[in-house]
Amino acid sequence: MIAVTCRNGEHFAVDPDNIERIEHHGDTVVVLTDGTHFVVETEFEELLRSISRHRAGALAARSRLVNGYAATPTATRLARRAGSLATTAD
Repeated sequence: MIAVTCRNGEHFAVDPDNIERIEHHGDTVVVLTDGTHFVVETEFEELLRSISRHRAGALAARSRLVNGYAATPTATRLARRAGSLATTAD
Protein backbone atom coordinates (compact mmCIF):
# COMPACT_ATOMS: atom_id res chain seq x y z
CA MET A 1 0.00 0.00 0.00
CA ILE A 2 1.13 3.54 -0.66
CA ALA A 3 -0.11 6.60 1.19
CA VAL A 4 -1.62 9.53 -0.72
CA THR A 5 -3.43 12.73 0.18
CA CYS A 6 -6.37 14.03 -1.81
CA ARG A 7 -6.71 17.74 -2.59
CA ASN A 8 -9.53 17.90 -0.01
CA GLY A 9 -7.08 16.79 2.73
CA GLU A 10 -8.26 13.19 3.00
CA HIS A 11 -5.38 10.77 3.70
CA PHE A 12 -5.65 7.16 2.58
CA ALA A 13 -3.64 4.23 1.30
CA VAL A 14 -4.10 2.60 -2.07
CA ASP A 15 -2.82 -0.70 -3.42
CA PRO A 16 -0.63 0.11 -6.45
CA ASP A 17 -1.92 -3.04 -8.14
CA ASN A 18 -5.36 -1.37 -8.29
CA ILE A 19 -4.06 1.69 -10.12
CA GLU A 20 -4.99 1.62 -13.78
CA ARG A 21 -3.25 4.87 -14.71
CA ILE A 22 -1.95 8.16 -13.39
CA GLU A 23 -2.75 11.31 -15.30
CA HIS A 24 -0.84 14.56 -14.98
CA HIS A 25 -2.31 17.65 -16.52
CA GLY A 26 -1.83 20.34 -13.90
CA ASP A 27 -3.26 18.07 -11.20
CA THR A 28 -2.18 14.51 -10.55
CA VAL A 29 -5.13 12.17 -11.00
CA VAL A 30 -5.03 8.52 -9.91
CA VAL A 31 -7.50 6.30 -11.78
CA LEU A 32 -8.24 2.93 -10.19
CA THR A 33 -9.23 -0.22 -12.05
CA ASP A 34 -12.84 0.19 -10.87
CA GLY A 35 -13.01 3.64 -12.50
CA THR A 36 -12.66 5.69 -9.31
CA HIS A 37 -10.71 8.93 -9.79
CA PHE A 38 -8.72 10.71 -7.07
CA VAL A 39 -7.09 14.11 -7.47
CA VAL A 40 -4.04 13.90 -5.20
CA GLU A 41 -1.54 16.39 -3.81
CA THR A 42 1.38 14.02 -4.40
CA GLU A 43 3.54 15.04 -7.35
CA PHE A 44 3.46 12.74 -10.38
CA GLU A 45 7.14 11.76 -10.09
CA GLU A 46 6.91 11.11 -6.33
CA LEU A 47 3.88 8.89 -6.89
CA LEU A 48 5.80 6.88 -9.48
CA ARG A 49 8.74 6.53 -7.07
CA SER A 50 6.39 5.32 -4.31
CA ILE A 51 4.91 2.70 -6.61
CA SER A 52 8.38 1.62 -7.72
CA ARG A 53 9.59 1.28 -4.09
CA HIS A 54 6.46 -0.70 -3.19
CA ARG A 55 6.95 -3.14 -6.06
CA ALA A 56 10.68 -3.50 -5.35
CA GLY A 57 9.90 -4.31 -1.72
CA ALA A 58 7.31 -6.87 -2.76
CA LEU A 59 9.79 -8.53 -5.13
CA ALA A 60 12.46 -8.60 -2.43
CA ALA A 61 10.02 -10.18 0.04
CA ARG A 62 8.97 -12.81 -2.50
CA SER A 63 12.61 -13.67 -3.22
CA ARG A 64 13.06 -14.61 0.45
CA LEU A 65 10.25 -17.17 0.26
CA VAL A 66 10.86 -20.84 -0.39
CA ASN A 67 7.82 -22.69 -1.71
CA GLY A 68 5.60 -19.95 -0.32
CA TYR A 69 7.09 -20.02 3.19
CA ALA A 70 9.60 -17.74 4.89
CA ALA A 71 13.09 -19.09 4.39
CA THR A 72 14.82 -20.36 7.51
CA PRO A 73 18.44 -19.23 7.99
CA THR A 74 20.93 -21.89 6.96
CA ALA A 75 22.45 -22.25 10.45
CA THR A 76 19.03 -22.93 11.97
CA ARG A 77 18.16 -25.52 9.31
CA LEU A 78 21.47 -27.33 9.82
CA ALA A 79 21.07 -27.28 13.62
CA ARG A 80 17.57 -28.76 13.34
CA ARG A 81 18.85 -31.54 11.09
CA ALA A 82 21.61 -32.31 13.58
CA GLY A 83 19.09 -32.31 16.43
CA SER A 84 21.03 -29.72 18.42
CA LEU A 85 18.13 -27.26 18.82
CA ALA A 86 15.92 -27.80 21.82
CA THR A 87 12.22 -27.80 21.17
CA THR A 88 9.81 -26.32 23.65
CA ALA A 89 6.36 -27.67 24.34
CA ASP A 90 3.60 -25.21 25.25
